[in-house]
Amino acid sequence: MAWRECQVAGLILLFSLGNAATIQINSDITTSTTWLSENTYNLNDQIKVQSGVTLTIQAGTTIRGAKTGNSGLASALIFLRGSRIDAQGTKTAPITFTTQETVTATNVRGLWGGVIICGNAVIAGGPGSTNLVEGLDGVQYGGLNNADNSGTMRYVRIWHGGADVAPSSNSEGSGNEINGLTLAGVGSATTIEYVEVAYNLDDGFEMFGGAVNLRYCSSIFNGDDAFDTDEGYQGKMQFMFALVDENGHHATEMDSMTGGDLNSQPRSFPQLYGATFISAG
Repeated sequence: MAWRECQVAGLILLFSLGNAATIQINSDITTSTTWLSENTYNLNDQIKVQSGVTLTIQAGTTIRGAKTGNSGLASALIFLRGSRIDAQGTKTAPITFTTQETVTATNVRGLWGGVIICGNAVIAGGPGSTNLVEGLDGVQYGGLNNADNSGTMRYVRIWHGGADVAPSSNSEGSGNEINGLTLAGVGSATTIEYVEVAYNLDDGFEMFGGAVNLRYCSSIFNGDDAFDTDEGYQGKMQFMFALVDENGHHATEMDSMTGGDLNSQPRSFPQLYGATFISAG
């Protein structure tokens, strides 16, 4: 049973909110909605938050992704251009994205997809250029507005993701493993603070162009790079932390070349202020 506290004239009253529930998310989010902290939300497919829609996630909420969703593909939460995320956890009640699978010492990465935010900011190719998120059908990012606002993420944990979202018959998969947090063409009015990605199969954070700024972000024991930037990314990162173990690659990968073009414009100009990176040696 979930309860809410209310103080009236010095008395503390407890109101029942009913039994907490596990909510199955099986289809796209087409109207603005709030996910409540007393519930657990299961992502059972690649769920898209449509343009013009805001998904609000209360502090303390847990969201669990399926390794194999209803469509046979790994689940992911995808914010299309023009949508917004409002996920504001707290230090004592963070928002947690994790897996529906059983996690063990040998089964810790690639157990669902990840979180993908698409914006209207400038990417390589110049203002107005767009690209598609790899592995996803028709999911565009990029545009004209480097000050675009895709919402707020504060005190959010993203764990155990990185599954291939478009597997092929090839035993090695399609190569479309999802980053823990993908920020694709996201603008500078977006807030990304106190976000942790841990035990992801691919990169922890990857910024494809745009100008979003990150502060107080941690990338821990991920399978590729801790922080990856490319496609003309123009943002700033401050107070970054990375732990890279023997399964990881680099603390940072910062590229500019797009589609094999060494002169793609704008050139990436990531700026990093204050970071602690620790490797396995």
